[in-house]
Amino acid sequence: MDQIKHKFYLINDQVFTTNTFKPEIINYGTTIYELIKIIDCTPLFLEKYLKRIQNSLKLIKKHDWINKKEIIEKIRFIIKKNQINSEDHLKILVSFNNPLVPQFSQFIAMFFTTVPLPRQEHYLTGVQTISLNAIRSMPNAKIYQPQLRQRTEKMIQSKKIYEVILLNNNNDITEGSRSNIFFIDRNNNLITPDLENVLPGITRDNVIEVAKKHNIKVIERKVNYNELQKFISAFLTGTSRKILPISTIDNYNFDSQNILLRNLMKWYDDYIYEYLDKNREQFVDLC
Repeated sequence: MDQIKHKFYLINDQVFTTNTFKPEIINYGTTIYELIKIIDCTPLFLEKYLKRIQNSLKLIKKHDWINKKEIIEKIRFIIKKNQINSEDHLKILVSFNNPLVPQFSQFIAMFFTTVPLPRQEHYLTGVQTISLNAIRSMPNAKIYQPQLRQRTEKMIQSKKIYEVILLNNNNDITEGSRSNIFFIDRNNNLITPDLENVLPGITRDNVIEVAKKHNIKVIERKVNYNELQKFISAFLTGTSRKILPISTIDNYNFDSQNILLRNLMKWYDDYIYEYLDKNREQFVDLC
């Protein structure tokens, strides 16, 4: 489980010291969660994360509970309170009917956390993954599902792999347990499972935008497990890992040095720097 960092965390409008934090609160109630990377006091792609929080709230019929402006104010507060001035990760929980925090029937919590970052060599060689037939309920909402997460984390540890790739009842690939997934075919098309049974990842959306900007054809469709032999390369996307090559899914091997894949990785880094250049000014007072 990720560990809380720094001195303070926030629940609603109250500040607490991190030695009082109960990490298991994410396992209770109905809990929406987000992980936002902070660079130079600037939350990366904040607008997209706020939109997804609102969409998740709408799906559980809580869309009017908190607005974007209130969330931004709390993000600014917790960054400044902890004096964050280097790269970090902010976790946001929005929880309802959570018995571990009985003083609040519903709350938004924010805290800085460790994340399982890939090793540098993983970006060169790719990571090993295995598949699992498992379905997330309400896949378009980022709602924490502790039983599935505990199952996949146990597999990751016992099998010594990086990620678990989820398959639905038709053996269609949906996503990773903590990531979205893309494939590159022999025609240099970029293929990713459509959003019917997939979390609309922020990095996923950014990668599609970057690819189209460079005239790469992007195809969003169902991808069956039996198609894996047709693809040259595969990669994961996510907030902390950005674009991470896959070396294997079960017994299928993929090329982590594919030229298009390496270009996408570079283009995505450029995309981040462009965002920072355009948006850091509004957060410069926090550093």
